[in-house]
Amino acid sequence: MSKKKSLFANLSPDAIAVYKSLGVHAVIAALLLISVSFSPDPLPAPPASAPVIQATFIDAQAIADKQRAQAQAEAQARAEERERQRQAQAAAEKKRQQTLAERRAREKREAQEAERKRQQELKRIAAQKEKARKEREAREKAEAARKKREAEQKAEMERIMQEQLAEEQAAQQQRRRQQVLSEVERYQALIQQTIKRYLIDDDSYDGKTCRLNIRLATTGYVTSIRVLGGDTALCRAAESAVRRAEELPVSESPDVYEQLKDITLKVEM
Repeated sequence: MSKKKSLFANLSPDAIAVYKSLGVHAVIAALLLISVSFSPDPLPAPPASAPVIQATFIDAQAIADKQRAQAQAEAQARAEERERQRQAQAAAEKKRQQTLAERRAREKREAQEAERKRQQELKRIAAQKEKARKEREAREKAEAARKKREAEQKAEMERIMQEQLAEEQAAQQQRRRQQVLSEVERYQALIQQTIKRYLIDDDSYDGKTCRLNIRLATTGYVTSIRVLGGDTALCRAAESAVRRAEELPVSESPDVYEQLKDITLKVEM
């Protein structure tokens, strides 16, 4: 039994079906032969009995051939179906691989494009920063130049103003000196007139001169008299005249007084 099972195990389902069909037809044929052999009163066989048995065997063989052909066709169909499925799977796998390759290529292109745009953006930002830096430096340079010009202009204006002020001060000082000198000369003349007014007139003084140094207080009071040289008689007379006058004309202006407080006069007759 196990040997039979091992034989059937090596056969395909279609072959097993064919063998089963042949077995069934063989059993039917054996039963017919037995019934004919053991009949008590054999009947005269119809003339066509042998051909019928032969037809039965022929039909069984045809059926078996047909079933075998059908099994082969089905096996061929299944093989073709498997091949078609394999080809379909291969085509699907190829399409999947192609789609995957296209997607990877697209992703690569997109990544390259994104990188290109990123680099381009970095360059744009760098260029913008460089432009801003240059503009800032230009503004700072222009501002520094403007401040320098303003400082130079201010310094020049201050210099001009200082020069003008110095010139004005010098002019004022010159005018004041002139005024002081004029006042000093005027008061010198007044002092000489005062001295001559107190001087005793004597013809012997004619053509004679005497130089005196007189120191005065702010009120014109004579604080000291000193003879510097000249005719002795005229000098004595001039000194006496100053002492008699006690006070000589003096200006209230400090500048003029500075020139008169220690004055040297030349007395002439």
